[in-house]
Amino acid sequence: MSNLFGMIWTGVSGVNAAQIGISVTGNNMSNMKTENYSRQTVELVTKKPQYTYNGAIGKGVDVAAVRREYDDLLAANVRNSNSNYLYYNSMSTTLKSAMLYFNELESGSGLGDALKNYFNAWQDLSNSAPDDTSESLTKRTVLVKAADTLAMKIRDGYKYLEDTRTQCDITIQNEVNAINEITTQIAKLNKEIVSAEAMGQPANELRDMRDGLLDDLAEKTQISTYLREDGSVSVYMNGQTLVDNGTAHKLLTEKDPNNDNHLKVMWKTDNPNSKPIDMTSLMKGGTIAAQLQVRDNELKQYQSDLDALAKKMIEETNRIHATGMGLDKASEYTGKTQVINPEYPLNSPEGMLPYPVKNGSFEINISTPTGKTDDEGNDIYDTRKITIQVSESDTLKTVLEKINQQGGNYVSASLNIDNTVTIKAAAGSYIAFGEDTTDFLMATGMNSFFSGSSAKDINLDASIKENPRLIAASEFGAEGDNTNALKISKLQTTSFSTVKGNVTFSAFYGYFIGEMSSAKSQSDTFKATTEMAYKELNTQLMSIRGVSEGDEQVNLSLYQKMFEINSRYINVVDEMLNTLINGLGSAGR
Repeated sequence: MSNLFGMIWTGVSGVNAAQIGISVTGNNMSNMKTENYSRQTVELVTKKPQYTYNGAIGKGVDVAAVRREYDDLLAANVRNSNSNYLYYNSMSTTLKSAMLYFNELESGSGLGDALKNYFNAWQDLSNSAPDDTSESLTKRTVLVKAADTLAMKIRDGYKYLEDTRTQCDITIQNEVNAINEITTQIAKLNKEIVSAEAMGQPANELRDMRDGLLDDLAEKTQISTYLREDGSVSVYMNGQTLVDNGTAHKLLTEKDPNNDNHLKVMWKTDNPNSKPIDMTSLMKGGTIAAQLQVRDNELKQYQSDLDALAKKMIEETNRIHATGMGLDKASEYTGKTQVINPEYPLNSPEGMLPYPVKNGSFEINISTPTGKTDDEGNDIYDTRKITIQVSESDTLKTVLEKINQQGGNYVSASLNIDNTVTIKAAAGSYIAFGEDTTDFLMATGMNSFFSGSSAKDINLDASIKENPRLIAASEFGAEGDNTNALKISKLQTTSFSTVKGNVTFSAFYGYFIGEMSSAKSQSDTFKATTEMAYKELNTQLMSIRGVSEGDEQVNLSLYQKMFEINSRYINVVDEMLNTLINGLGSAGR
């Protein structure tokens, strides 16, 4: 029934509620700048009334809960948008690094200028007489430097891209390690939250910590979550479970032999008998997916483009250079390339040279032993034409036999211990190679200008670097004959295939940097768009969970008034009790 003592407890309930409200408000104000903190509010409900003959009489107020202001669905959207933003931001950062390396800010500093200088040097040499004049020798020295610089720029560019891909691996490994740490902490918090809430205790702070970890996780890879009735959260990555209640499943990395030993990302349960699942191509959003994308697509494409440039440069230059002659006459040439087995047909897997050999013939020009010259003083050559029939299963060994048969006593060919070829003139003679429709000379590495076979190892031939007189600018060494130098200078208009299409040597740099710029520009556009979406969604979430100084001051004032009013109410009831007990005379004493 309603009495003075019951009335006191009504006031006490108001005082208690006000104290809790002030305490929660103070906690909010203390955590205004705390990361991942969600504003808390006091949920007040009317106590169940007391029913009397005079009707229902209220008994005060109860604190039903201290509620955490949060929107799980909106938070999931924020995580996804942030994951998308960080994906493009990470791509943009890596592409920017690659582009800055190749973007030539200073004249003469990069690949574009190296290509231009290389072909200009050949052009200059073609305008000089193939003799021992200081002008000719100077131009040969300039060409050596230009060719050496070009080869170095290609090698260094390829290596820089490979180093950048390796840096992507380091980032991926670090992010995978971080994910495993985060999922372990989430699993631990799941247990603590379930335990606390099972005993009726709010776990607001623990949930804040867990949501903060989920935010961190989404920065590294796109995730989805499912909140269970017991308060635990399950976390999924593209269909695979990362966290299930109190259990965390691990990600791991392995070297992929099919991708230059770069890392692949694997998912595995905690069952020791389970086999890891390759998630590399399935990763979406976040830093890891961005690094995988840049590493295995953009950067790999740029490497492939440099490879195409180097291979075509080596092939076309050496094809022409092999059939020419330098200032120093040679009596012997040894090829730089080899086959696995010289007895297998050319172009077969076992008998193949670095470049395919075609049906046709090549010429070996042999000076006469007597050193006869024509009326203009040019050497007279005895030309031997060697025919190759790949379609009839010619092997390296049979081609050498043909050279020996045709060469007679003037030229011989032999197979070296490392399966390279040596072609040698008889004593007192020297040789030069003429027209080659088979590519045999270029394929065997005879009289090469460049060594190597790709962007990794392209280099100026060591003998030419040491002696520029060996540059085969002439076809036969006749006065005024710069045919080979002119042919090589005109290679700048030759087209070759890249990842995205055909391009000429002279246009390669523009194409190459254009591809980089396009990829960087696209990533920047998506970065700006996704950043805007993330900020908008995050603003909406912060309007729900964020602490407002003005709102908390209002709440503080309200709870202060509530405390004061209920305190005065208790004083009034206390005075009534005092009157009842002490002011009704002595009858009751």
